[in-house]
Formats: sequence, structure tokens, C-alpha cells
Amino acid sequence: MNKKSLIVGVVLGTVFGIFFAALSFKFAAPTSLFKEVGVHYDFDKSVELIVNRLNAKEGWHVTDVIDQQAEVLKYGGGDIGKVKIIKFCNANYASQMLSADERKYMSVKMPLSISVYEKSDGRVYIGLQNGYMMSRLFKGSEEGEVMQKVVKDMEDILGFLHFRYTIF
Repeated sequence: MNKKSLIVGVVLGTVFGIFFAALSFKFAAPTSLFKEVGVHYDFDKSVELIVNRLNAKEGWHVTDVIDQQAEVLKYGGGDIGKVKIIKFCNANYASQMLSADERKYMSVKMPLSISVYEKSDGRVYIGLQNGYMMSRLFKGSEEGEVMQKVVKDMEDILGFLHFRYTIF
């Protein structure tokens, strides 16, 4: 094998490797960065349960419940069906995260949120960010440490759904 063939092979291997890695991420990202979990309660009961469990967990409180369907209709959009977004916060974790200037950018994802929605077949789901995956992306940093605490609390709060964060 000559030097030119080796260089061409390495370059082609690198290009194909990058292409397939990007393609894999494109198809895995929706299910790895976000979670959708079926709920065995009706829409209103699901919202009520999650709000009550968040407020009951030490350090956590609900800051707002947004009726997204009403908001969309109010401002001229079409009917999207039942969708509520529950905004919630933990002041201790928020202060740990935002106390340093180099972490203030994390405020874009605060307060945290869980959506509760009903699909056209009448089944109810919750949607949320995959906190485990986010904590792994920030592993070894203060952000990652705080996120790991949040993940543990969220698994406890959503335990009635037998929910656990996973990589995929």
C-alpha cells in the first residue's frame, strides 16, 4: 500500500464517519433529548397530579400552568387540542446554577417545564426534556452536578408513572 492510498483511505473514512455520526444523531436526537410518557389518567387529573406532586416535593414549587390551547386560540392559531405546560422551580438548585456568571446562560431553560397533552386518539401524555442526557452532556461541571440532583427529584416526582430517565 502506498502513502497516497493510505491518505485517501483516512480522508474517506473520516468523511464517512462524520456523515454517519451526524445521520445517527439526527434520528436519535428527538427520542434521546426529549421524552414522551403515556399517562393512565385523564387530562385534567394528570395536570392536577403533577402539580400536586411538584408542590409536595421539598424545595420545588409550580410557578405557572399555561393553557397552551387557549393561548394559541387567543392569538389567532388553530385549535391544537388540550395542552398545558407546567412551569416549576427549585430555588436552591436555581441559585446553585445561576450564582456564577459563567452559568447564567442556563437561565434560558428556567423554570423547568413538563407538558401534558391529549392526542387526537384521546390518550394523555407528558413531554419533558431528558434530564439524564442533559446531565451527561455537562458531566464534570457544576451544571452537570445540579442537573443530576434535578434528575433524581424528577424521577421521584414522576414515580407514579413508573418513569425513569434513560439514555434513549
